Amino acid sequence: MSVYKPKNSTIYLFDFQHRGRRFHGSTGQKTKREAERVEARKRAEAALDIKNRKPITMDEAAGLYETKLRKEARWSASSETWLDNFVNAIGPRTFMSDVDHTDVGAYFRQRAALVEGSSVNREIDVARAFWRATERARYDVGEMPDWGAMRYAVKEHDPRELQFDEEDRLLSTIREDYQPFVKFSLLSGWRVSEVRTLLWSDLDLPAKVAWRTVKGGNRIKRPLTTDMIVLIATQPQACPQVFTYECQQSRQKRRKGQRYPISKDGWRKVWSEALTAAKIENFRFHDLRHTRGTRILRQTGNLAAAQKALAHKNIRTTLRYAHAFDDDVRKALEASESRTIPEVVARETKKSA
Repeated sequence: MSVYKPKNSTIYLFDFQHRGRRFHGSTGQKTKREAERVEARKRAEAALDIKNRKPITMDEAAGLYETKLRKEARWSASSETWLDNFVNAIGPRTFMSDVDHTDVGAYFRQRAALVEGSSVNREIDVARAFWRATERARYDVGEMPDWGAMRYAVKEHDPRELQFDEEDRLLSTIREDYQPFVKFSLLSGWRVSEVRTLLWSDLDLPAKVAWRTVKGGNRIKRPLTTDMIVLIATQPQACPQVFTYECQQSRQKRRKGQRYPISKDGWRKVWSEALTAAKIENFRFHDLRHTRGTRILRQTGNLAAAQKALAHKNIRTTLRYAHAFDDDVRKALEASESRTIPEVVARETKKSA
C-alpha cells in the first residue's frame, strides 16, 4: 500500500498511479490501517472514474484543444500545422486510449531525423499539453505516455553573435525593402514571428511600448527604444502589418511596386542571398536575437534586464548569454598571473611603509 506519513505530521497521505495517472492527497487518518482503507477506496474510485470516461478520437481531441487555445488567445498558424501533422501521423480516427507510449515515441523518432533535438523536445512539450488537456476534460486518454523518457539530450552551445563588421556588411547587402525588418529584429531581440506579425494597432508610440503575443501565448508589453520608434515611424502604412516588402514582379494578385506583408517564409530567400553577399557564415535569423541578448549582458551585466527584454520565462535560458562575460574573466585570470605589482598597489604599499 502506498501510504506514508511525512516528517512532523500525524496524518497519513496516499500516493499511487493508475493507468499512467497520479492520484495523491491526504487520507485524513492517523493510523496506518485506517489510512490503507482510505487508499483502497481511492484506488477503486480512480478505476471507476477512468472506466466511466468517454472515448475520444485524436481528431476530436484536436478540436477540443484548438477551442481551448483560442479561448486563451494562444492559437496560431504554427499550432494548427503542428497539430494537424501529429494527428494525421497517429491517425485521426484512432481513439486516444488505443495510442500508447510506443506509438508516440515512434513519431518523435521520425521527427528527430528531420529537426534538432531541441525542436523535438519543444514538440514533445506540446504533445504532453495536448494529452493532459484532453484528460482534464474527462475523456479516456488511456495510459499516459512517458514524456520524460522521449526527450532528447541537447548540447548547449554559446549563442552565435553578429560582430559589428558583420552587421555593417549584412545591412548594406540586404535588399532595401527588407532592411528595416532585419534591423528592427536586431534592435529588439524579438523572435522573427513577433516582428513579422507586428501590427500598427499593437503600438502605443507615445508610451514607447508595443503589445506582443510571445512564445507560450502570453500577451505582454514590450518597451521600445528611440531607435526602434524612429524605424517604425519611417515605414509606409500599406497594410495592418508594420513591416512589408515591395513586390518585384507582378504575379497572381500581387502587383510590381506595391507593398505587402512579409509572409512566414517570404524573407528566407532574401536573407540567404544577403548572408552570401556579405560573406557571413554559420548565422541564422534567430541569431539576431542571440546577438541582442549578448550585447545587453555585455553592456549592463544585468541578467534580469536581459531576461525581460528577451521575454524568457526562465532565467536559466538567459544564462546561455553569460558567455558575454568570458573576455572579462579571461582578462582577470591573465592579470592575476602577472608577477608585476600593479602601480596603485605599489603606491599604497609605500604609503604604509
